[in-house]
Amino acid sequence: MDINQDRLWSDIQELGRIGRSPDGGITRLAFTPQDRQAQDWLEARMRDAGLAVREDAAGNLIGELCGSRPEKPCVMCGSHYDTVPGGGQFDGTLGILSALEAVRRIREQGTVTERTIRLAAFKDEEGSRFGYGMVGSKSICGILDPEGLTSVDKDGISLEQAMADYGCRPGQLASCKMEDVGTYLELHIEQGKVLEDHGASIGVVSGIAGLVRYTVEIRGESGHAGATPMKARKDPVPAMCRWIDRVTELAGARESCVATVGSITAYPGARNVICERVVFSLDLRSIRQEDLREIAEEMERYGAELSSLHGVEVSLRPDQALPPCRCHEPLREAIKNICRSEGYSFMELMSGAGHDCMNFKDVCPTAMIFVPSEGGVSHRKEEFTSREDCARGAGVLLGLLLETAGVSDKID
Repeated sequence: MDINQDRLWSDIQELGRIGRSPDGGITRLAFTPQDRQAQDWLEARMRDAGLAVREDAAGNLIGELCGSRPEKPCVMCGSHYDTVPGGGQFDGTLGILSALEAVRRIREQGTVTERTIRLAAFKDEEGSRFGYGMVGSKSICGILDPEGLTSVDKDGISLEQAMADYGCRPGQLASCKMEDVGTYLELHIEQGKVLEDHGASIGVVSGIAGLVRYTVEIRGESGHAGATPMKARKDPVPAMCRWIDRVTELAGARESCVATVGSITAYPGARNVICERVVFSLDLRSIRQEDLREIAEEMERYGAELSSLHGVEVSLRPDQALPPCRCHEPLREAIKNICRSEGYSFMELMSGAGHDCMNFKDVCPTAMIFVPSEGGVSHRKEEFTSREDCARGAGVLLGLLLETAGVSDKID
């Protein structure tokens, strides 16, 4: 069963116009007018495809194609449609629109699946507005932290208030939890260049890296930049440099582990004043939970060593933690077999980026399919995946949907 490549590509282009700025970047932050416009567009497409559509208390858009055995656990597939500021048109949306196209083709061919197929357009995966992400999928999996609702945007509006203003029901989020999801599938752009570098059309995701984020603060003593001898200083900056060098070394020595310091602030920030303190971020990711634990323990120990060496105080505060997610091996094998039958080149790889899929790891078997990102570019207006690669990915998703949902009958 083939995908309608022209229709899929047209949908991608049309949805990509919502929230697009004159410079080409797309901004669809959660619970904004652009979010509502995109959701209304998606709802109309789902209804046109013959799905039963509803919006839950968190604002997730759910469309169902009922199977012949509705009492069986459903197969859920989808992704998110919010963006980072100035983002691209493929991140998240490709997963939703490919699932929609797959369901269209199933209906057009008169195929009836045994299990119900449930299409989900998740709310606020990126967390760009409130700093708390994956709101929609966490609600469905019953793992949303109520503290997250108190997060505020740059205008001081809380997530809870924004949800209420949008028309959601933040006081009823427990009703979003689904107990009947038997399998979760997601197609996504890679957002890196591993597939491109290896000449592979399809990525079979082995797992999604766990994530821990820290705020690190090193306190020293300020002083005059010219009048304070080097040996008399308690300068937090050299200590910070050594700390960053050490965590980079530890991550580099482990396979599939990465460490990123993305933000550094020095106080008071004057050219002729020795810093009093520095505050910086650490984003640590690995498919192995042991890596995350061991590196954190070593950096606590090394911080104490630097405190003694430089006369400073080092503190490490955890801000966020997401455990690694291993994708279901039988589903991964099914993806590979579909690729073999279609003649698509493929490879296994880990996802360093977080995805809605990871929230389902304790709910049901999960699988992710990647397609190449040109130049590894994502979260920018230049983000691009070719028409052909989009169609290949959607075709593999269609095959996987049919295999997992089971073909019950065919209406002639």
